Amino acid sequence: MSLSSSDVMVDDPAAFYGRLRAHGQIVPVHLDGDVPAWLVTGYDACNRVLRDGLTFTRDLGQWRISREGLLPRGWPLAPHVQPMRNMLFASGEEHTRLRGAFKTSLAQVGQLRLRTTVTRVADQLIDAFVRDGEADLVSQYAVPLPGAVLARLFGFPAEEADQLQQDVMTLLGGGEAALDAHAVLNHLISVHVRRRRKDPRQDITTWLLDAGLTEEETRESLWLAINAGVGSSNAWMANTCALLALAEDTRIDLRSGLQHIPGVMSRVLWDHTPDQQIIGRVATADVELAGTAVRRGDLLVVSPAAANLDHARIGGDVTRREAYAEGNSSHLSWGNGAHECPATGLATVLVQGGVERLWTRLDDLHLTYPDQPTRWSPSIIVRIPAALPVSWDAGRARARATTLASVGAR
Repeated sequence: MSLSSSDVMVDDPAAFYGRLRAHGQIVPVHLDGDVPAWLVTGYDACNRVLRDGLTFTRDLGQWRISREGLLPRGWPLAPHVQPMRNMLFASGEEHTRLRGAFKTSLAQVGQLRLRTTVTRVADQLIDAFVRDGEADLVSQYAVPLPGAVLARLFGFPAEEADQLQQDVMTLLGGGEAALDAHAVLNHLISVHVRRRRKDPRQDITTWLLDAGLTEEETRESLWLAINAGVGSSNAWMANTCALLALAEDTRIDLRSGLQHIPGVMSRVLWDHTPDQQIIGRVATADVELAGTAVRRGDLLVVSPAAANLDHARIGGDVTRREAYAEGNSSHLSWGNGAHECPATGLATVLVQGGVERLWTRLDDLHLTYPDQPTRWSPSIIVRIPAALPVSWDAGRARARATTLASVGAR
């Protein structure tokens, strides 16, 4: 089976992965360019692969297809598998050192600074469209907000924020433009690291250099952080906004206090996880996984999207799943094991701040075309709406903004 985007995959992922899982927790697939791999769809099998770093390594230099020079020329997924000097591709003491430097640098971002930055960027974006009474929440809010916030935290000039988020989304989308976007992104990051070596500031890039990372390690750590941070945060925010705009019962519960934004965000992590597939892990020996024989050197693509929707493992009743989602964080949206996301706190504050500010100012937003199905981006890596046209009462929003301003001035 070809693991490329299809209408069923993006429109009804539960049905898509459910049909695959009927053939087992691990199924053979072909990535773009007819590159063979295993897709891991079962919750238990995904957990095993992510947690057993000795049997399933992030060292993609051990991938047989790559080692034997069999990857197609110009393969669009190449940037996601080529070894880099960052924590994602490291192991042992090297992994501990690189991950430690990154977490130490993130810890220097004060919560007040982060929350203030999110609110300011959110207000700037909302102010640009609030009088119109309608907007595309993907292109006008959910995508530019995380990119702008993270660009500031990493110390990039404001004029480079749009280019960064555009390159990341193109890279994650795959296709012919992905490699060009990868080259542009690498250039921007390289220039910025050299800039901070000469002119240190109070930002994450400077702190990574201060932690003893080389320019190469800093550059490739930033590449990872920007791709993972911007891509995942964009999708998480967009998918949460989509749920708010689509579900009137959710909006009613929020207004009455029966639900809160973090609970809605948690439901999204379960049912519409931002990171659909993790590419990938490589088997270091011949091994049996969930009853399937995997050969040494085989590539495994771990699917958090499929694992989180493994109803046989988690429970399929809608009501039970919703309660489970809001009260349980055992989803695989952050990954698991040694390479679990090290920036969950920052991502949560960023997305929660952005969604809460939008809801505070536009609590009557709703889909402009409720009878039309949501169109999803064709990416196999991230799940995000292609567009999210919403509407609201512009006069009510202006009055609400005046009230918020007067309260804030007290």
